[in-house]
Amino acid sequence: MLKLSEKLIGFMETNQAISEEDREVYEYAIESVWILGGNIVTSLLIGFGLKVPWYCVLLLLAIIFLRSDAGGYHATTVWRCYFMSCMVLVLSLLWVKAEIPCQTAITVCMAIPSYLMILRYAPLEAENKPLDETEKQVIGRRARVIATVEMAAGLACFLIDKRAAYAILCAVVSCGAGYVGWFIQKKKSERGCET
Repeated sequence: MLKLSEKLIGFMETNQAISEEDREVYEYAIESVWILGGNIVTSLLIGFGLKVPWYCVLLLLAIIFLRSDAGGYHATTVWRCYFMSCMVLVLSLLWVKAEIPCQTAITVCMAIPSYLMILRYAPLEAENKPLDETEKQVIGRRARVIATVEMAAGLACFLIDKRAAYAILCAVVSCGAGYVGWFIQKKKSERGCET
């Protein structure tokens, strides 16, 4: 991928489509497209492999909308992020497919504390992207609205399609798990600074 990206950027420079000063911007953009495209393809393959493509798309949409504003744990490397995202997706879709006693009650009991954490703490800042007070207010309000809509939609879906409800509520639960990870990561970094 790196070689292909370099060739593409070199071709654009040679044909004067971009200037040398803009090279880093285009490198970042192309890398982002590869990462996003790879994540989408992998996610769809997982959804089709588990024979729940519709629920996979529903889960991805719910996670993307919520996580982009709510924030949470960020892995230290791209590959760790990719692996963890795949694991969250697989575990969530396996939960969507499962048929176990009290599954609805368990899902709701995991979603409620996650939802409450989002209401209380959103947005959580990334280490490389601090937020000023205005951003915190605006993004936090949007995150709380999205979390509320997703909780309501997830609960309402129990009347129509339990698997859709599980998919939507798994997005809220995964965001809550990301909050727990963020708090653990923050505590570890604070302890590292103290020593």
